[in-house]
Amino acid sequence: MGYPAALLVIALAALAAALAAMVVQRVVGIEARRKHHEVGAAVFLQLGVVFAVLLAFVFNEAWGEYNEAAAAINLEVGAMHGVGMIAATLPAAQADAILSKERAYLESVVAREWPVMAARRTEDPGTDLKLQALIQEVANLKVADDQNDKKATMLSLLSEAHAQRETRIFQAGSGIPAALWCVLICLTVTLSLFVALSGIPYRTTAAAISACFSAGIASILVVARLLDYPFEGALALPAKDFVEVIGKISGLLMH
Repeated sequence: MGYPAALLVIALAALAAALAAMVVQRVVGIEARRKHHEVGAAVFLQLGVVFAVLLAFVFNEAWGEYNEAAAAINLEVGAMHGVGMIAATLPAAQADAILSKERAYLESVVAREWPVMAARRTEDPGTDLKLQALIQEVANLKVADDQNDKKATMLSLLSEAHAQRETRIFQAGSGIPAALWCVLICLTVTLSLFVALSGIPYRTTAAAISACFSAGIASILVVARLLDYPFEGALALPAKDFVEVIGKISGLLMH
């Protein structure tokens, strides 16, 4: 969902609420609405509390998973950069072999895996194979006894990068269940109808209040939806960190 679609959803919610309020003002008399105000207000408050708790839970989950995906990207990139810097201290032939495979993996993440995560919410198998090839290259590295620490450190960093990549892939496909969205939308419609049925005697005022109420709730739901899948939509996490580390690895290869 892009920003235009998000704004359209909010505008439509406000318009629908305003129209509903105007219809209620025309069809249901003010006296009838006032007679039911006492019971309706109590029900509205109870539903509002339930809705607020559920909405806070959903928004917190969406925001937390979004931040977790961003942290996974940062840790994965940091680990890959560490591998590159250590590899650059090895003999030229070994360094070039590792750095070349590392750059191939990073370029595949940017060019192939990022679009796949946005479109299908899953990993790119070819990119996974490139990471496997890099890990195998380091694992099969023949080094002198005084270089064993470097090999062990690189393998540890690659293990960390692999773990963070798995987290990134998981977050790409982990979203709020559709059933929960249905409950939230149904509660939003119900609460908006309660506002439309209020005892306000003025049609314009009732329509304005209903529109503001519905637009406010819809905006929160829309932001939660934008955060729900962190690699798609207007708030999609960019691959700029990977692009930056590709430049660093390329610089190491040129030395």
